[in-house]
Amino acid sequence: MDGKQVRRLKPELEMFLDRYLPLFGRDENHQHAQRFIQGLLGGHERRNIENIAEAVEGGVVRTMQKFVAQGVWEDARVLQEARSHAAEALSDDKNGTINVDETGFAKKGKKSVGVKRQYSGTLGRVDNCQIGVFANYYSSKGHTFLDRRIYLPEEWCQDRQRREEAGVPENIVFRTKPELGLEMIRTAVREGVAFQWVGGDCVYGDSPIFVQGVRELGKWYVVDVSSEAYVWLQQPRMVEPGPRGGRRKPETKPISVAEAVAQLPPSAFRRITVSQGSQGPIVYEYAEMTVWFSEEGYPTEEAERLLVRRTLNQDAELKYHRSNAPPKVSLQRVAEQRACRWSIEEDIKASKSQCGLAEYETRGWIGWHHHTALSMLALLFLVLQKLRLGKKREPDDRPGSSLDSPSPTRSAPLGRGRNRCVEQPAKEAK
Repeated sequence: MDGKQVRRLKPELEMFLDRYLPLFGRDENHQHAQRFIQGLLGGHERRNIENIAEAVEGGVVRTMQKFVAQGVWEDARVLQEARSHAAEALSDDKNGTINVDETGFAKKGKKSVGVKRQYSGTLGRVDNCQIGVFANYYSSKGHTFLDRRIYLPEEWCQDRQRREEAGVPENIVFRTKPELGLEMIRTAVREGVAFQWVGGDCVYGDSPIFVQGVRELGKWYVVDVSSEAYVWLQQPRMVEPGPRGGRRKPETKPISVAEAVAQLPPSAFRRITVSQGSQGPIVYEYAEMTVWFSEEGYPTEEAERLLVRRTLNQDAELKYHRSNAPPKVSLQRVAEQRACRWSIEEDIKASKSQCGLAEYETRGWIGWHHHTALSMLALLFLVLQKLRLGKKREPDDRPGSSLDSPSPTRSAPLGRGRNRCVEQPAKEAK
C-alpha cells in the first residue's frame, strides 16, 4: 500500500480499529495505535517509529516510542480479540488449519531481547538475530496470523542481568520452538478457534513433544519429518524390563525414514495434483506407508502414515511427512493439506514487506511484543479488506517460498501467486 491507498481506506481502517481501541487503555493510546498502524500500512521505505511519526498527521516521535516500547497496554488482549475477529471471517471447523513456523530478525549487538548468533532460515545462515515463532490460520476463505512467541535461548533465560535489562518477565522459562508452537495451538483451542489440521516443517514434525501435544488435543497433523526420523514397519513387540526394572522396551530396532521409503516399489507412487497454480496444476508423485514412529526410542501407540513426496523434474527430490489423519482421509486430501503450508510463509513475507513486521528498533521484551502485535493487526486489516472487496486468492502451493526453494526472497503479495508447477523441496537444515 502507498500513502494514497491508506488515505482512501482510512474510514475502513478506523471502523476496523474501533473494535480494538478500548484494549489500548488511555485515550492517547487510541490515537497512537491508529497512527502507528496507519504508518505501518503506508508503504514507506522503512517503517521505524521516526519515519512513521513524520509520515502521519499528529505523530510525535518520543510519545510513539514510549507507546511501543513502554506503553501500558496488553498485547495479549489485543491478539486474543484479533484471533476472534479472524475466526469470524475465516473459520472452517472441518478444514481449518493452524500452521507453525519461525522467522529470523537480523540484529546488531547483544542487547536486543533473545538475540544471539543462531541459524535463521530467513537469512539462510547462522547470524546475529532474534527468532520469532508464528502461528497462522488457513482456510479456503483466506489466511492470517493468529499468534507469535519470541524464542528466548537458554543462555538468555539463565542470564539474570540480560533478562532485567531487556525486561523479560520473571515467569518466562526456556521453551523450545516446538514447545512455543504447541503453546499457541493450545491457546487457540482454549479460545474456541475452529480448526482440525496442524502443519509445520521438520522442526515440529521431528519433535515428540509437539506431535504428542497435537494428538492430545484431538487434532490431525501433516508435518514434515527429516530423513533421519525413525520408524517401525510393523508394530514392535514390547519386552519386559530386566531385573533392574524400568519401562518395557521394543524388541526390534527401528529404521530410518529414508531406509523405509527405499523399500517402496516404483508402482507405489502416483501423481497427485495438490493445487491449482497461476500457471496450471501443481503436481507431485506421492506414496505412503503405514508405520509406527519412534518417539524418544519408543513406538507410537497407534500406527501413522508416512508420506513421501517426489518432484517430477529430472533430479527428483524427496520430502517426507507424517500424519495421524485416519485411513478414511484419502492420500489426495492429506497431500492437499500439506500444500497449504505455503500460507504461513506468505504471511511472514507479506507482514515484513507490507506491514513493517521486521522494521522495529526497540530492544526490550515489551517493545518486541507490542510492535509485532500492531503489525499483525495491520496484516489482518489487509486480509479482511481483500475479503470485503471480493479478491479471491488463487489456490496455490506457493513453492518458491523461503523454506521450500533456494531462490531469492521476493516481496510477497497477500494472495497466492505461484508461477512454477513443481515445487523444489526444502533443505532440511533448521
